[in-house]
Amino acid sequence: KGFTDHRILSNYGVILDDLGKLKEAESLYRKAIKVKPDYSEAHYNLGTLLKALGKLKDAEISYLRAIEINPDYADAHCNLGNILRDTGKLKEAEFSYRKAIEIKPDFADAYSNLGNILRDNDKLQEAEVSTRKAIEINPDYAEAHYNLGIILRDIGKLKDAELSYRKAIEIKPNY
Repeated sequence: KGFTDHRILSNYGVILDDLGKLKEAESLYRKAIKVKPDYSEAHYNLGTLLKALGKLKDAEISYLRAIEINPDYADAHCNLGNILRDTGKLKEAEFSYRKAIEIKPDFADAYSNLGNILRDNDKLQEAEVSTRKAIEINPDYAEAHYNLGIILRDIGKLKDAELSYRKAIEIKPNY
């Protein structure tokens, strides 16, 4: 109760968030922000919690604030991209994923998410390249193998698609 350090408040919020105590976690993130309004981690953590609660507009605002404070916050750009994708803003989502990759070139999640957006926009060749890059970075990324399977299926490379699906299941048997 007597915590006044913004990092402790935010980190304790993460612990409570992981324990499923979302209201308490949200309160701690907001206290951390009150103590230090320019603490990008607390804004990011709050955004992640708000997204999990389905409060996408509020989550978007939190991620934007984290990026405003720290423009090179690759995870915030990527998660903002997820919000934008979920709200149908595909061009903006694509930009956010590309920005995350520009900041952190080995960001497998951002490459995979970009691949999904490109697939949604019928840019299948680019989607394949981006998704393969995610797999190159993280060969055990089951979701990326599965997504590559979808892309390859859509291109008409059915044998390769099957191999990607099988690889996803090999990595994550309950996929």
